[in-house]
Amino acid sequence: MIKTRRLGENALAGYWFVLPLILVMVFFLAYPIAKAAIMSVQYWYMPKPKPEGHYFVGLENYISVFKDSSFTNALVVTGVYIVVTVIARFGIGLIAAVLLNTKFRGRGVARALLIIPWATPEVVACLVWILMYDKDFGIINYLGMNFNLISQPVGFITDPAIALWGAMAVGIWKGFPFVAIMLLAGLQSIPGELYEAARVDGAKPWEQFRMITWPLLKPVTIIVFLLLIIWTVKDFGIVYLLARGGPSQSTEMLTIFIYHTSFKYFDFGEAAAAGMIMLLFCAIFTYFYLKMLNREEY
Repeated sequence: MIKTRRLGENALAGYWFVLPLILVMVFFLAYPIAKAAIMSVQYWYMPKPKPEGHYFVGLENYISVFKDSSFTNALVVTGVYIVVTVIARFGIGLIAAVLLNTKFRGRGVARALLIIPWATPEVVACLVWILMYDKDFGIINYLGMNFNLISQPVGFITDPAIALWGAMAVGIWKGFPFVAIMLLAGLQSIPGELYEAARVDGAKPWEQFRMITWPLLKPVTIIVFLLLIIWTVKDFGIVYLLARGGPSQSTEMLTIFIYHTSFKYFDFGEAAAAGMIMLLFCAIFTYFYLKMLNREEY
């Protein structure tokens, strides 16, 4: 009886310790999501006062969003951005992690330099890349012209045909160090004896990677991949700072579409509906991410 009472008191104390965190989560997460969900089923036009600018419309905002060609374009742009950026970030990050896991002189310096793109603030990084992309005095066009790689200056973020690729290049450059750090941590947890035994058996480097590295790194790989997808869906700063969704909506991702719909056209109801659709997409990948984490723990 005493033991049961003591366990009950400990559990109650635990709830009191967790209560501040729960209140913070309710205030900063649950309330905004609930507010957005309510706005998504209302006509919410900011310049008009209540009740003229705020009233219930049901699923009309969702129907309007899916009929909007700008939303369809944003989905396509976001899809291309996710596929290319996630694969490139992971591929380059994996190569960097494998290289930095080998022993060579200056490895510590190389690992420190790797963090620079990831640690650089987005505003600073985008400013540097805008200068590098400039058609008149940018270093990339200068080198391309001097080495006869291009016949005329290229507008990497001003040409609608390639602006998205220019933005993706910056996103890849800024994001791959995180992948490399995560995978490097996974590589360092693999016992070296396995590689020594494989070398004794005559296994070549590629065979060692295929038979040892990749299978043991697979759980970390899946988690990193899911995290990359979740973060890439929400990418806003880099693309917006570089091109603001233009030119001709060629870089208008879903996040930028939501921003323009709300703060440029003041249609907060439709913007909230688009936001809820994006939230659902992120929630699906978050579910699989948490499922993988639980599988790793148990």
